[in-house]
Amino acid sequence: MELSMTDMPEFRLNLRRDAGAEPYILSCSIVGQTTGVHGIVRRLRHSTDVVRSLLDAGISDNRYRDAVAGIDNEPGATKSFDISLNEAQKLSVIHTESTE
Repeated sequence: MELSMTDMPEFRLNLRRDAGAEPYILSCSIVGQTTGVHGIVRRLRHSTDVVRSLLDAGISDNRYRDAVAGIDNEPGATKSFDISLNEAQKLSVIHTESTE
């Protein structure tokens, strides 16, 4: 994926809690140039799994704290915040196509 800095997409992590065995849903909205990149939906069993994934991606708790609390308090509601390309890749919520 070769993009100039002005064509770089922006990434927004969406968190939601639904029903089922893996009720915590992570997805990524991509705004801007989307050629060569698409979002992936991840489902997790517990909010602790969500927090662990966010920390493993290098996201500080002051960025995600309100979003995670929000989905625990409002099932079905979506809470979002901006993330970087690197964080999206570490969270496995995007796939980038390679020319290699």
